[in-house]
Amino acid sequence: MKAVIVSDSHGRFGDIQEMIEREAPFDLFLHAGDIQGGAARIEDWAGCPVYVVRGNCDWSGDYPQERIVEFGGERIFLTHGHRYNVRAGVTELASAAAKAGAGIAVFGHTHIPLAEERYGVILLNPGSITEPRQEVRKPTYLVLEKEPGGKLHWEFKYTEQ
Repeated sequence: MKAVIVSDSHGRFGDIQEMIEREAPFDLFLHAGDIQGGAARIEDWAGCPVYVVRGNCDWSGDYPQERIVEFGGERIFLTHGHRYNVRAGVTELASAAAKAGAGIAVFGHTHIPLAEERYGVILLNPGSITEPRQEVRKPTYLVLEKEPGGKLHWEFKYTEQ
């Protein structure tokens, strides 16, 4: 199984469309907020289930603040992260994901890619596909895969190949 994860696209869809074409086929598309409209476009391009949560810049749209998504028997806690103060650290988010029974928490908000484990929860932030803030300053997204034997692995990718 393969999931593609993005965050913080802020209303720009060119890189998302190109990334979808490059990564297809995949089974799941997650957007961790600050999409600023256009989810229907992504659904048309992706051809698989698409889940979006509300970010701090999503003033319109009927997206939930957080949701649980199933992926190959794994529970993913999907949220933007601003309500969990992720700019100051991921402890609060990890705790919320663990309480929700999720082994993975996907979030955005910081615009900086991150993969770490805390309290038995794998925390994944794809960075920003349009407004990167990490030192390299290249737009990123994340590919999450689950092998038939159950092993999870992920890879951060740059939109500029």
